Amino acid sequence: MANRVPIREGAFMESPAGGILLANKCKSCGEVFFPKAVFCLSCFNEDMEDLRLSRKGKLYSYTIGLMASMHFEPPYAIGYVVLPEGVRIFAPLEIVESKPFRIDMEMEVIIDKLWQEDDNEVIGYKFKPV
Repeated sequence: MANRVPIREGAFMESPAGGILLANKCKSCGEVFFPKAVFCLSCFNEDMEDLRLSRKGKLYSYTIGLMASMHFEPPYAIGYVVLPEGVRIFAPLEIVESKPFRIDMEMEVIIDKLWQEDDNEVIGYKFKPV
């Protein structure tokens, strides 16, 4: 059995309800950061609070890859999803034949295998159409 290795420690967690992205928010100006920032990149305040991002957002932009990449076989999709907290997340998108992508469609975060490296299953966050 393969080891499940996160693509980035502390960026997400799995729960019975599904995937959750972990961010932080500046206590001074309210700016939200994903992935988490050590200090606020807007006002340089170091007082940050942890924040769990919403599981659903809107598709902002996307593209379909038709050439193989280091980890993905074509066709694959990547894009930006805007969450209610105001962050725009760049991530792989799950292609669902019955739900073609369109700008502003509702998307939901999932935690899934991204690729295999030797005996390690690299897991991370993706978005899929709702």
